[in-house]
Amino acid sequence: MELDKLRILLLDDDEVDRMAISRYIQKEDLPYEVEMVTSISEARQKLRDNEYDLALLDYLLPDGKGLDLLKTAKGVPVIFVTGSGDENIAVQALRGGAYDYLIKDPERNYLIVLPATINNVMERKKAESALKESEIKHRVLLNCIKTPILALKEDITIFYCNDTYAEFVKLSIEQLEGRKLIEVFPRINGSETYKAYLDVLQTGKTMVVEGKYENRYLSSSIYRTPWGILAVAEDITERKAAQEALVKANEGLERRVAERTVELARANDELQRSYNDTIIAITAAMDAKDSYTRGHSERVRDIAMCIGDKLGLPAESLKKLSYAALLHDIGKIGVSDLLLTKKGGLTKEEYEEVKMHPVIGGRLVGEIELLKDVAPIISAHHEHFDGSGYPKGLRGQEIPIEARIIGVADAYESMISDRPYRKAYEMKEVIKRLDQASGTQLDPLMVEKLKETI
Repeated sequence: MELDKLRILLLDDDEVDRMAISRYIQKEDLPYEVEMVTSISEARQKLRDNEYDLALLDYLLPDGKGLDLLKTAKGVPVIFVTGSGDENIAVQALRGGAYDYLIKDPERNYLIVLPATINNVMERKKAESALKESEIKHRVLLNCIKTPILALKEDITIFYCNDTYAEFVKLSIEQLEGRKLIEVFPRINGSETYKAYLDVLQTGKTMVVEGKYENRYLSSSIYRTPWGILAVAEDITERKAAQEALVKANEGLERRVAERTVELARANDELQRSYNDTIIAITAAMDAKDSYTRGHSERVRDIAMCIGDKLGLPAESLKKLSYAALLHDIGKIGVSDLLLTKKGGLTKEEYEEVKMHPVIGGRLVGEIELLKDVAPIISAHHEHFDGSGYPKGLRGQEIPIEARIIGVADAYESMISDRPYRKAYEMKEVIKRLDQASGTQLDPLMVEKLKETI
């Protein structure tokens, strides 16, 4: 991790210890700017008036305990460096929000360990900040959706709901998140909706169930996810009222019109439900990533469609190709953001996790009736023409033609686009790399058709 002049507040009433820590940091030529104080009151004022990247606190001082500063230092990583080697104190400090606890024991070389401890704490803080920023972005995006969305853990605890859902049930986000569903809605226990939640958890199959909340009717699509279940609701109160009115219509022309209207409404419901399934899958996946992911998928789709047109694919194949290209990386919602945005190389275990995204994507899309034919394409978009790809090691014609097209389009788009770690390649270099991959990673025919378009 590259540290650029991190501001550290050092609280210690022992001058020898203060100078030892300061000298050791200077000796190690570490990029830390240390500001030293000797009392709780002075440290509290400094924390209120200034911004620090880290606080090193002694536990016991003449005017109080370092623990008293944890609330004032909220948001600032804290490491206790103290001569009080009591295990209970360490537990109390960590529970209070401290990141680490070091004992001033010369025999344990605490000064040697201190820089590594600081570095680990800053790495953890950086990861937590990135995760929090990602969660904020996802919440903002989901709150833009005017459809009630509820996410539950496997123990049926609410861990997310958007503003639309909160408004519908007339409760605040704080009253909902972190609580058991039955605690919030006692009457739901034993209902068809609650049974559906349990069935989806057990079977993994998507379900659609209708229920009533106060004087409103809801139709909920319930999906199994790696973390529990996702429920996407639709207010069907007006539709229910219309259906009830139609049932009461008189015989004759009015009844025939009513029956026909109900049939049309039912057909429209089924069509709308399939459409909603598709939109929810796309939204849940694409909103979980950054704008680069969306732009990349759209560009891959455009390139793939050009190749498909060159090949003269029929309309149905082109339709599948378009969906698959847009959703080819949807499985990355099941991969840690920290791995997907990692600038350095991946470990073997990390690479194996990333390689699961075609499998995850295929499974997700396979749950949607409208897109079942697209799932095998998404699962195979990282297969190589010579059989060296993943997840199944398919080769040649064993790989769906749409997946072979997407493989070429994906590789080409990656090369002509800037990345955080490199600039886009010049077209001469792109053509050279395409030719090198032709017959191994990429289908030669697809490479030739791509070159015809550029």
